[in-house]
Amino acid sequence: MENRFRSVFLALVFIVESLFSAALYAAESDEEQNSLLVEPGIERRVFEDAQIDSNDFELLLFAGYLSIEDFGVNALLAFKLNYYVNESIFVQLSLARSDAGETSYEVLSGGAPLLTPAERELQYYSINIGYNVLPGEAFVGEQSAFNTALYLSAGIGNTEFAGNERYTINYGVGYRFLLNDAISLNTEFRNNVFDIDVFGEKTTTNNLEFMLGAGWFF
Repeated sequence: MENRFRSVFLALVFIVESLFSAALYAAESDEEQNSLLVEPGIERRVFEDAQIDSNDFELLLFAGYLSIEDFGVNALLAFKLNYYVNESIFVQLSLARSDAGETSYEVLSGGAPLLTPAERELQYYSINIGYNVLPGEAFVGEQSAFNTALYLSAGIGNTEFAGNERYTINYGVGYRFLLNDAISLNTEFRNNVFDIDVFGEKTTTNNLEFMLGAGWFF
């Protein structure tokens, strides 16, 4: 009986020693494999990107051109004020001025002008809703990143031209480039749609504008 217990005890000792040896060998193998791994020498670049200031208002000054249908392409000056509701939506107030040129009829006929100098002055104001559809970043060099946004806008307003005030709708697209926390560069392309009756018959005109400008957040 004593020999039987001794045999069982020795068998248990052998099993324990075998399991311990297997575990120790596995640990040594893992450590050896880890020591052979090659760590990649990649240096992470840190970019300093401009962020929109915490203030919600932006004052903008634009200059460009306005194509007044039948009156040529003319210089345009505009002031705009943006209020940012959130990161995607903003409200824009616009006030702009331009002077219309001569129509093709006036140039070819050589007759009396259709409008007086005062009536050729075009002024409009509008209120728009804008939406940033493609916010992103522009990289300049290896360590400079600038926030950008492609946005759509549409709105309504009033245009004073040819001696009358004309209800106007507009829609367009713009691109914003943030130089730093407070200064932005902007470009906008817009179509202003209003009725005109200078030639005796009321027609709906499409008047395209293209502008470049700078903005200041406050």
